[in-house]
Amino acid sequence: MTFPRSRRGFDSRRPHQLSVQQLLKTVNYTLVEIPKKFLHDRLVLLLMTVIAILVVLGVSLVVLRFDVSRNPTTIVAYRPNVSGTQYISGKPVDIYSLAIFMIFISVAAAAISSRVYQAKRYAALFMLGSTIFLLILSTIVANSLISIQ
Repeated sequence: MTFPRSRRGFDSRRPHQLSVQQLLKTVNYTLVEIPKKFLHDRLVLLLMTVIAILVVLGVSLVVLRFDVSRNPTTIVAYRPNVSGTQYISGKPVDIYSLAIFMIFISVAAAAISSRVYQAKRYAALFMLGSTIFLLILSTIVANSLISIQ
């Protein structure tokens, strides 16, 4: 049934509308596929290398410097306006969650920027660069919280 004036609806004269192969081609896109140009871009490789180095440094800083035996509760935040005390204490899991945060952010940034790279190269580069900034800040925060203990 066709609508000749509006050109909407099903047209039996065109068999490509019923093609199952086209539907399978669009569904066959997996999460593991990485564009070849993404891994061949030198700037992307530089940023990914810096991210990997910062993740190793940050996670090793948290795991190696943090000692649970010194204090069962740790300082996890500095808040000058909270009921007279400036430091908020918490559990050691809060400090270890910074290491998990660094790993999660780096993996998520690599996955999302590889997806975005085909459409917008500069957006992918911005995402990787902002991840570097975020990893630097989280390493500084982890170092300062561990040194206060």
